[in-house]
Amino acid sequence: MFQCMQCDKSYQRKTHLLRHEATHTKQLESSCPICKKSFLKPEVTRRHAKICAKKHDQPPPPASKPGRKRQSCDSCFSTKSACDRKSPCSRCCLLGRECSFETQQNQMLIKAPVSIPSSPASMNLKLGRNLTKTDGPFFFLRHFANPSVKKDRLAIGETAKWSVPRNLETIYSHLEHALVPTDPTEALLGNMELPQFSFPLSSISTDDYLIPQYPWEVNFPSKLSNQLTELMKELVETSASMNFSSSEHQNMLEMADLTTLFSVSNISTFISAFFKSLHWHLPIIHFPTFDPGNLSNSLLLSIFLSGATYSAPVDGTILSPWLFDVAEEYIFRKLTNISTIPSLEEPTSFLPTIQLIQGALIMEMLQFSRDDMKTRRRIRIMRHPCLVSTIRSLGIFHLKRGPLPKASDDRTWRLLVAEEVCIRVACWAFLADGFLTVCFKNHPALSIFEMNCHLPWTSELWEADDAASFAKILSMQPEGSAIPPFKEVITHLLETPETEPQIQWSHSLSPENLLILIYALNSLAFQNRAGLLRYFSLSTIGRAAKNWKLIWDSVISSLDKTQFLHLGYPKHAEELWWLLKATLEIANQQDARFAYLDNTATDELANLNDFIQWCHRSIE
Repeated sequence: MFQCMQCDKSYQRKTHLLRHEATHTKQLESSCPICKKSFLKPEVTRRHAKICAKKHDQPPPPASKPGRKRQSCDSCFSTKSACDRKSPCSRCCLLGRECSFETQQNQMLIKAPVSIPSSPASMNLKLGRNLTKTDGPFFFLRHFANPSVKKDRLAIGETAKWSVPRNLETIYSHLEHALVPTDPTEALLGNMELPQFSFPLSSISTDDYLIPQYPWEVNFPSKLSNQLTELMKELVETSASMNFSSSEHQNMLEMADLTTLFSVSNISTFISAFFKSLHWHLPIIHFPTFDPGNLSNSLLLSIFLSGATYSAPVDGTILSPWLFDVAEEYIFRKLTNISTIPSLEEPTSFLPTIQLIQGALIMEMLQFSRDDMKTRRRIRIMRHPCLVSTIRSLGIFHLKRGPLPKASDDRTWRLLVAEEVCIRVACWAFLADGFLTVCFKNHPALSIFEMNCHLPWTSELWEADDAASFAKILSMQPEGSAIPPFKEVITHLLETPETEPQIQWSHSLSPENLLILIYALNSLAFQNRAGLLRYFSLSTIGRAAKNWKLIWDSVISSLDKTQFLHLGYPKHAEELWWLLKATLEIANQQDARFAYLDNTATDELANLNDFIQWCHRSIE
């Protein structure tokens, strides 16, 4: 609490105290015309006048305790969103997430009883005393691991509200080119103009989209409509070839079931929905050079399903789980059937393969968002190892970029982007591997010290619209800021003593870099507990965690919080540090018994949930 030095009022936040102290030193600017009570700000006066007790012939309300009274639920309060204060509120119901009023009711976030492994009552985590249970270290993880949450557990849909506006002119031109009729009779059309495309960015609801209709696409098919037709045929063939039970036979795909979804009319909606939501959590597709008319079938399929998932239903279309299973089978069949290994030195020949890998990564995340244990197990033990093995065989885990030029033309920029896409594919495949280890105790399919590629660019460089913008951002970076390859960064974190100053290049690490690195440290801790990596002691990993936290605090202090705090998973990286800190502390206590700390893989989140809930209650 922060106490006013001139009166007996106190506040929970320093900013509130400073605002109050101004009333002692500044002349009050306005007063209520009804009761003559004065206020520092005119807008406060207007709000008071609307509900003034004297205006309604009522006695003045009793003096309340100092500090602002929260009325919204915990989730709406954290995102600064409107809340109708019902229990549960309508917004949480719509998003399918947990709704609680912990501060007002002084109750636990999870109201249902949680089964906690037997542990000594005297055990406490010394995670920090400056945290409350509402804004504590496990806000997102408690939501993610909570078994009662059935929808949007990964909080991808929520990201769309904070997504930055996009300049879609380039995509307009690419779409117009891909939608030019390929039929010879197009010459008869003369100078017929294609309609303008509209990509509203205010929300993710299709009600807000002006979806263009293409009545000519049946009689005059375009390159893109032909590709969609080919894709639907391949999905139907894949569905027919899959092994299925009698109960699933009725769900076999038919062309008639797919034509409503895979139509040219849905392209604008689904592409916009993809880049407003999933893109920020899996930024492996370069938006400024994205060409919807030059995509492989696999990548086109994954983007279509992503957009359909995070958009409102189109024309009453219902997304069948079987469609996602068939899409998964379709993409990973292609992945396992790669016959030739393209050269990384020739980006043109490598494009179809890298798009196939991008589609597989997106498909992994889409399938995990379904929250189905059978699907999750298939991804964990079959699909993900196949994906890692494919990337390994291509040599991408060892890809290093050359020195970045201070100035570059369009061709050079595009070559650098193609190289960066490969590096991002490697790093987000590693991040997916760490996710499986941290959440499901899956033994890593990828060694940390196999990651000899560079870390990704910053978001500013990655999102640069063109070569000129890219060069301008690059020129503003300080000298000596080049970050070494992934393996060397981890080695520095493990070997640098806590007493030494921060590493020279540490200020150049981005939140995305730090997210990947904290997954790496959590993976090391798991391998140590499982007896797979005894040559790194827990104290060494703990020292690396402290070094990581110093860098994290330094990096985020210089960021624009209005954007960073709302986009993607990097904002939750510090929660993974708290989780690592808790596991390291408890691992040193011989009588601690938690299922989460053993090395048995699982396909449910119960172990993680129990551990997170116990840690949350044990904060001193």
